[in-house]
Amino acid sequence: MLLQQKTKLPWPATIFAVAAGIIYNSWPLGYWLNPTVARHSLASGLEANGQPYNWLFVGGDIVSSVLVIVCCWLLWRRFGRGRSAALVGVAVGCIALFGISTIVDALLPEYCVPGVQQCASFTQDHWLLVHGMFSILASVCLCLGLVLVWWRRRTSVLLNALLGAYVVFGLLSLVQAVAPVAAGNWSQDYYMALCGVWLAVAPFAICLVAAD
Repeated sequence: MLLQQKTKLPWPATIFAVAAGIIYNSWPLGYWLNPTVARHSLASGLEANGQPYNWLFVGGDIVSSVLVIVCCWLLWRRFGRGRSAALVGVAVGCIALFGISTIVDALLPEYCVPGVQQCASFTQDHWLLVHGMFSILASVCLCLGLVLVWWRRRTSVLLNALLGAYVVFGLLSLVQAVAPVAAGNWSQDYYMALCGVWLAVAPFAICLVAAD
């Protein structure tokens, strides 16, 4: 009975995780509210200063990230002890770092939208470099959290499919971010959708790991 209580998933964490996954994927609204940037730039361009409804996309990233951090805290409180405590701690820590990095990235000012405007290179516009660094850090942390959980539950069809798609579209997204092509940044759209899926299912996966 005590073991069941320790491995029972806290329902607020579930709600926060699902809400975070949905809110994080605010980018489809860009095709309606700011179609030019949505079609020709990275999703971060929707948050640039002077762009219409940039407050909505910045706010979406911040709210979803706060929910992620609170969710990680709740998961750590419930599953931070026991045989899998170390793995659980590192996994939820990585996901929390994703949330922190995403908040910083969203709050940093962005003055130009590459792909839509003629922008200075990152050597001249240092904010562009900082944006890229925090964006990559967030992606790496979220991916590492997924890999750690997958490693323990390698028989899970869902985690295998999610990790495979995550790696493919993550790499394609990175390539298109460095060398944008005329077809737009469709791979980033898929990648962010996968990030939202992982955020939503992370508590369930971590609960399974804690139950081992």
